[in-house]
Amino acid sequence: MVDIVPFSGYLYNQEKTGPIDRVIAPPYDVITPDGQEKLYASSPFNVVRLILGRQSPEDTEQDNRYTRAAAVFSDWIANGVLTQDKTPAFYVYSQDYEFQGKQLSRMGFFARVKVEDFGAGNICPHEFTLAKAKKDRTKLLETCRANFSPIFGLFSDPEGLIDKKLETVQRETPLAIVEDAQVKHRFWRLTDPKVIADIVNGFHGKKITIADGHHRYETALGYHKAHAGDVPDSAHVMMFLTNLNSENMSIFPIHRVISCPEAFDGKEFLSRINEFFDVEPIAPEATAEDISLLLKKSGADESKISFVVYLGKNTAHLLKLKDPKNVLPFLQPDEPEDMQVLDVIQLHALVLRHLLHIDTKLTDHQQYMSYKVDMNAAMEMVESGEGDLAFFMNATKMDQVRRLAEKGIRLPQKATFFYPKLLSGLVINKFET
Repeated sequence: MVDIVPFSGYLYNQEKTGPIDRVIAPPYDVITPDGQEKLYASSPFNVVRLILGRQSPEDTEQDNRYTRAAAVFSDWIANGVLTQDKTPAFYVYSQDYEFQGKQLSRMGFFARVKVEDFGAGNICPHEFTLAKAKKDRTKLLETCRANFSPIFGLFSDPEGLIDKKLETVQRETPLAIVEDAQVKHRFWRLTDPKVIADIVNGFHGKKITIADGHHRYETALGYHKAHAGDVPDSAHVMMFLTNLNSENMSIFPIHRVISCPEAFDGKEFLSRINEFFDVEPIAPEATAEDISLLLKKSGADESKISFVVYLGKNTAHLLKLKDPKNVLPFLQPDEPEDMQVLDVIQLHALVLRHLLHIDTKLTDHQQYMSYKVDMNAAMEMVESGEGDLAFFMNATKMDQVRRLAEKGIRLPQKATFFYPKLLSGLVINKFET
């Protein structure tokens, strides 16, 4: 059984900080160096100083981005920049946005969720993680003892019973409204004891699938195992929970740009790939939008898996998988046969591992991979010589993510890009020690 509880979060005191849109930030792992500087400039209280502080060549074990984050965090609490709610709450969060021509609104809530091993079957990961990212988040958690950004979790509620409970608070004035060019974010505090109890009871028997934040979850679990004695409050981690059965779940594909470990010959590659795919040239004048529409049309049938390979100089080919079962001899021991339905596993097993000799599960092979949501950015990397070729993909389907995650099956890292991303800084969960 999943154990969720309300909490007394730390919120920005907007009387001291000014408008909330100046102090929040995207998740740390999508912040570019230029974006980091803009966030620093937006306010002396921007949460980027906590989630992704600047680094310096003079950094030491005693003075670095993690120790500076801890010092800033303590200072903001001491000076009332961050204030703790007196009453435990769930924090309701909605995002209004456009996706593929439709206006959508995703709603969920922040709660604290008891951490447990994935083997218990209640918290289900859907992707593998990278050691470097976990090391980074571990250092931040050890120095600050707080969750600054939520883990993104999905639960199944086909009848929308929990959604109805959350909607009761939306009649109130939001604590925060943040509008950018693509998304309108709204944020409320839910403190009604009966509604909270109903939501907690509604989670009995449910599972949570991690959509985003695998590194932070594994870090939180490891931290609690190491510090359960001196920081018992670390037994729970902050999550944003939303109903995967709503019609407002959106997933973008994450494309791959490859820098081959061996000399790459495009003609030879196209010849070899014929073993598994039917290869169709794409008109040189095709735009990224044209390619995206072609991919979507080609992959409309779940039994038909397609990719586009981009070789530079406006040379692209549509690759149509001949038979999903051809991947079976190339699956690794931790890749069950169920995974043959996934575009991403077909690409990683047949093309990357078998043909290009790149295994993304190996840390030292990550240098050969770049992940891009923007197709044009991927094309530019190939044109500039930063990559030898790029693969464009369709998005992994929500029901595939859930079905495999609940079986304990993980996808390759960067298999999904849930949209829109959650803001960091709306509420903070500090461990009480």
